[in-house]
Amino acid sequence: MNKKKTNSSLYTSPMVLHGQITFLSRHGSTWFWGNLFAASLFILLRWTEQDHNMPLLLVWFGAILTMNVTRWLFGQGFLPSQHYSPEELQAFGHRYLIYSTLISALWGVSGFILFSQDTTIQAVHVLLLAGAIVAAMPVLALSSFALYVQIGAILLPITLNLLLLGETAQQSLALATVLLGVLLAMASRSITSLLNDLHAVQIQVQEQAHTDPVTQISNRRYFDSTFKTEWRRAAREGKPLSLLMIDVDHFKRYNDRHGHQAGDQCLQIIAQCIKAVARRASDVVARHGGEEFVILLPDTHPEDAALLAERVRKSVEDQRVPHSDGAIPRIVTVSIGVSSCTPNPPHDPQALHEAEVIYPAMLLNAADRALYRAKRNGRNQIAKENCGEGMIQLAMPPAISTHAA
Repeated sequence: MNKKKTNSSLYTSPMVLHGQITFLSRHGSTWFWGNLFAASLFILLRWTEQDHNMPLLLVWFGAILTMNVTRWLFGQGFLPSQHYSPEELQAFGHRYLIYSTLISALWGVSGFILFSQDTTIQAVHVLLLAGAIVAAMPVLALSSFALYVQIGAILLPITLNLLLLGETAQQSLALATVLLGVLLAMASRSITSLLNDLHAVQIQVQEQAHTDPVTQISNRRYFDSTFKTEWRRAAREGKPLSLLMIDVDHFKRYNDRHGHQAGDQCLQIIAQCIKAVARRASDVVARHGGEEFVILLPDTHPEDAALLAERVRKSVEDQRVPHSDGAIPRIVTVSIGVSSCTPNPPHDPQALHEAEVIYPAMLLNAADRALYRAKRNGRNQIAKENCGEGMIQLAMPPAISTHAA
């Protein structure tokens, strides 16, 4: 695992990103009411000042309220229990950052077009802007750079206005505003460092939870999760998805004769053979349980999947791992079941009309049946079966007769 610390951003582990967005969505009402309270207090202060720009103030308040409601409703649309693809998580995070940046920009605009000439109100205005920055701190969970941009967008307009007045009190307040911005940026940097450490720990724990301790490849839990994601992607993009199920021939006899330690070493050798063949970044190699392995091949046609299966079988055979079964010297071999299908696109009217639906379980079952056939036919070979051969036919409702009985 790459242990180098990276900037807290959207380009992190999907599981970690899912947790960050869940945190933001669950506490969306807190940021909403905080912004609404600060904006209401600002309007009230300007009202007591009898400002002639009240229509502009009300327009600004309406914009702040609208953007906060929009962000809150958008956050409520995220369902923590639902399975999202990495692309969907990143798109959700980017959109959340856009809403937050627009809210910060509105606060920054208040320091330019709603600037008061009263020194006391100017000081309170700076404090309210600092509160807006604190309310924006949660976006650190998604991007520290976005928070730095928002700090500048919030404080820069009022700082420039204070400096342009040229009076000692305003210049002192401008200097205090700059120092406040620096302190908030330093605080966010410290929080970012802490978040990076926590992210690194989360990723390490996640990798350990998804790694088989014996073979050091992915385990069944990771495969099940990735299978759902790749199935949805294949359905969305209309691309084939192939699956290889691999079983070590006579592995129980191998364990009984050579011992469990030798059995673990044998599984490690086979796992490395499989990884050496399935080298694409999108290929998923996992231990499915016991002596069974799986390879998930996104965007792979049946012919290519069968060729890869044969390469895996030959690679294991070429290792010449001794398998002495009784008086007959043998070597360790594998049997492989191959299956492939193209999932139905979401809300496919043609599939519904024809009452033909392909389910994820059909691909798993087809690969399992092909593996069984390879073992039944003598082992150390591959067998293929398309999941369409076991397609579920939904019963069509009987036509309603329009004739009287």
